[in-house]
Parts: sequence; C-alpha cells; structure tokens
Amino acid sequence: MHVGWLATLLLPKGSGPLDDAVLRRRIAARLELATRFRQRLAWAPVGEPSWVDDPDFDLADHVRVHDGAEPSRAGLDEIAGEFFSSQLDRGRPLWEILLVPKLSGEGRGAVIGKVHHAMVDGIAAVELGTLLFDLAPDAALPQAGDWQPERAPGPLQLAATSVVDGAVYQFRAARRVAALGLAPRRSLRVAETMRRAALQMAEDVIRPAPPSFLNPEIGSRRALVSVRMPIDRLVRIKDERGVKLNDVVLAAAAGALRRFAASHEEDPVPLRTMVPVSVRRGEESGGNRITFAFLDLPLDEPRPLRRLSILHGRTQELKRSGRVAGSEAILRGVGQLPGFLKERAARMAASPRMYNLTVSNVPGPRMELYVAGAEVEAIYPVIPIADGHALAIGVLTYGDAVHFACYVDPVALPEATELPSLFDAAVAELESASRRRAARRRGEHASDQPSQRGSSKPAYS
Repeated sequence: MHVGWLATLLLPKGSGPLDDAVLRRRIAARLELATRFRQRLAWAPVGEPSWVDDPDFDLADHVRVHDGAEPSRAGLDEIAGEFFSSQLDRGRPLWEILLVPKLSGEGRGAVIGKVHHAMVDGIAAVELGTLLFDLAPDAALPQAGDWQPERAPGPLQLAATSVVDGAVYQFRAARRVAALGLAPRRSLRVAETMRRAALQMAEDVIRPAPPSFLNPEIGSRRALVSVRMPIDRLVRIKDERGVKLNDVVLAAAAGALRRFAASHEEDPVPLRTMVPVSVRRGEESGGNRITFAFLDLPLDEPRPLRRLSILHGRTQELKRSGRVAGSEAILRGVGQLPGFLKERAARMAASPRMYNLTVSNVPGPRMELYVAGAEVEAIYPVIPIADGHALAIGVLTYGDAVHFACYVDPVALPEATELPSLFDAAVAELESASRRRAARRRGEHASDQPSQRGSSKPAYS
C-alpha cells in the first residue's frame, strides 16, 4: 500500500554519477518541512495508533544507494520492481528512497521513492518530491536544523491520546450537526447529498463489478511499465473535442484496455474504475485528502470519439451529482467505526466486487526540477493495487509531457509489457478520429492532415 515514483535524471554534461552525499544533506534539511517523515506508528493498547517521533531515526535507513553495476534502462526497471516489491518496515517512518547514481552509457541517473498511503496520497507524494528536489541546478545547499525527537509516550498515554482524539472528532461532528440545525436549507442540501451518495454506494455494492482478467489472485511481486508522450498531443484532442484533459486520459486508458482485452481474447466489457478524487480545501497540503468515485470505462464502444464523449458525460455527471462530497462524508463516518467493522468495510471497499482497476490522474509540477544538479527528465507515478487487482494506472503531468505508468503484478499479468505501446496506439486513434471529424466539417480529406503518431517518447528519452 505504498504510493511512489520512478524519476529519471539527466546528468550534467561532463559530470560523474550523482553525489548521494549532497542528496542526503538536502533531504535532511528539508525534512523540517515534512515532520511526518521522522515519525513512526505507535500502537495503543486500545483505540487507534498514533504518529510519534522515531527516537532512532537515521536517514541512512531511508535513503539508500544502488551499489551494483551501472544498470541499463531495462535493468533500472528490474531494480524498481525489486524496490516496489518489498514492504516498508512498519517499525520505522514509512518511506524510502533509492538512488541509482548512473545508468550505463546513458548520461542518466534515477531516483525511486515509496511512501505508505497512510501518510500521503498521490498529490502529497508529488509535493514531497517537490520538497526534496531543487528548482535550479545550482540551488544553495540548505543547512539541516538540530532536530531532537520528543519523548516517546507510554502505553497509557497512547491509549489516552487515542480516546481523546476520538472524542474530539465526535465533538467536531456533533458541532457540525448542530450548525446544520441552525441552517435548515443547508441541512436539507447536505442530507440530500448524503442520501444520493448512500444510494449510489448501495448500488455499487449490490451491482458487482463485472468479472475481468484484471482481477486474478495476486502475490507480492510488483512492476512498473510506462510510456511518456508530449502533453500537446492530449491537449490538442481536448481542445478539438471541447472536453477536459482528464477525459482524454480516461479515453486513452479505455482504448488501451480495449486492445489489451482483445489480445487476451476477452470480451471488451465495460470496466468499473475507481478514480481517486482530491478533496483538499484551500491551502491544505500533505497527508491523505482523497475520496473515491466510480465510473465505467466503455471498452464495449468501438468508436474512439464516442468513448471520449461518453466519458466526458460521465465525469460531468459525477461532478454535478454530489457523490464525491457524499463519499467523503461516508468515509469520515467509516473512520469512527469500531476496529473490526472498519477493517471489514475497508476490505469490502477495496475488493474486486467494487471495482476492476484504479486510474489516477495526478497533476505534477510544470516547472523543471533538479536533483543534486541533475535535471529531472521524467516522473512515473506508482498507484497501489489492492488484493484481487492486478493493475493500477497512474498518470502524471510534468513539464511538457504526460507520463502513463501501469503498476502491476507481473506474475498475474505478464502481458502488461504490451501496455505502453497500446496507450500510444489509443492516443493515436483518438488523434486520427478527431482529425477526420474536423476534416469532414471543413470538407477536406483527413489524409491531407499531418499525422502525430509515433511522436511518443520512450520511457527514458
């Protein structure tokens, strides 16, 4: 259950491998801006666990350097797979970074990171990367402060803190209810939103997601397969069709998975997709501030522009329905259930009965980032997969490119290596159909228009 990333770096011309000592000093200084990353879980005798300072915190336990031979790009994928396949140590702060100082013959390096989902969501993970990275290749080296951990609480104090935190949450909930009582109209709107959200959730539970080859039993192995393409390709489709960029991303996923199903000799049935939605307000940052929404990817629709139109309609309906706000309220309520009920609710919500796969579109930084003087070339996001799910698709925009990253169990889904080319084909299909549609409106021949196919870049270039 970790989120993470694989970032490839362009080493300065004439330089050697990345200096891991410089990177460690930068991380040490910036940890003051992310206090959670020096805290671990402390389990109370009763109630919920708490975050406490780790008295044995050692940066060397969290920032490691690949000490083998300089890997090829394919070798980097193997290293990343091994890294993502191992659990984070539950007795330490739940994050880890692996530095690959140099790739063989490439003039490139890499940074691979993972953070447990209990600490951050996808957006907060990107913010963490922004904290750890530089905005200029020659950024001044910050100085780390003199950090001292707070004294670890004892079992009784942990239990008391857990009870107090629960009481505070209940008090705040009661206060919100009282406030609603003073505003009848708003109360009716909130009640209606909750009613629609509850009905929708009940429908999702009663109407299970369709059986799919994407939902076999999975093991502990993980792999990340990816493709990078210019964002202009997707923006052009968005502008021509009058939709949102996220609609184009979902249509590309639907097109790629339709082709993937065909290669497995599976019927292209609609797939229920869990789409994480940020519920951050104002300047909120860090932590886990997401809820979930479900929509069907129309794999059964053969026409690419029709698939795009269907998805645009569904995402717009989702925004109007109030289901996102209702889901957030329901999740907050589930958080107050007794432990055994909360676990059962969580397992049900993450089961293949509820959804077939996750597609998460994370907006990344548009400015150039640097690591110890090396420019960040590409960032591929890791979206965790729950039991019974062999695939999660993460999409991240950075600079002038869109990065599609498919996080898979490579044993359960060995054909996943096909997915990068299928994403490129799906975007090219949308481009071609959009071009033909525009040409018909102008009375031109689509063959007279320049093709964009083949402009996607390999994962490392």
